[in-house]
Amino acid sequence: MPTKARPKELTWVKRVRVPGIAPPAPVRLLGAAPTPRERLVAALADRPRTVAQLAQAFGLSQPTMLEQVRRALRDGLVAEVEVAEGERRFPAERYYATAVPVVRQPDRELLETACRGVAEDVAAALAKNWGDLHAAFALTHLAREGWTFDDLWPYLQATMSHRVLERVGGAGDARRAPPHGLAWVEEVDETGTGSDSDAGSPQPEEETA
Repeated sequence: MPTKARPKELTWVKRVRVPGIAPPAPVRLLGAAPTPRERLVAALADRPRTVAQLAQAFGLSQPTMLEQVRRALRDGLVAEVEVAEGERRFPAERYYATAVPVVRQPDRELLETACRGVAEDVAAALAKNWGDLHAAFALTHLAREGWTFDDLWPYLQATMSHRVLERVGGAGDARRAPPHGLAWVEEVDETGTGSDSDAGSPQPEEETA
């Protein structure tokens, strides 16, 4: 009697996003120009604000600003919060605050200095074992099927990051990047800005959902 073929176990497949069906969330690049959503979140870093206050700060109409806030609220970037009665001009006013961390310049300098040392150690370890990674890949079915080391690099990078977090106590419980893709927002520092009215305007975005 022929032996029933055993199905292959494809553990990595369930982590793959298929382009056109479930596009990956945008990745925040260090030093990249702030997006309209990041400008909106950064404007709420110091204190909660209303739609009217945001519209005045960015020079937009209230209906346009309201749509931006609604999308940010839907995506979990901002949250409606309560403020002291003395801060309200009208009882029915709604105030919004950021729901993601806003990294200000002094904090960024401190954190990046600490991260730079760690990155140098990781880079040295990676360079030391670079040949082993290539040698291991050369023995895989993927290499024989025509895939390149660069094609598999996202998998290798994710696997190494996961293993590192497993070795570091408590770090494995770090919050995953949210669906909207903004795990953090950097403080927006426009050239020549001195008041809210000078802030860069979060122009209307195309609906992506």
